[in-house]
Amino acid sequence: MIHELLREEEGQSTVEYMLLISVIVIAIVAAAYVFLEPFRQGVLDLANDVKRILSDGKIGRIGTTR
Repeated sequence: MIHELLREEEGQSTVEYMLLISVIVIAIVAAAYVFLEPFRQGVLDLANDVKRILSDGKIGRIGTTR
C-alpha cells in the first residue's frame, strides 16, 4: 500500500513539472510574438546602415567618398 502511494506521488510531481514547463513555454512564445517585430525592424535598420556604409565609405560624416 505504501509503495502505491509513493508511485502516485511520483506521477503527480511529473505532471506538475510538465504543467510548469508548459506555462514557461507559452510565456516564451508570447514574448517572442511581442518582441518579434521590433527585433525584425532593428535587424533591417542595421542591414540598411551597413549597406549604406559599404556603398558610401563613410560612417556618418567621417570617412572618404568612394
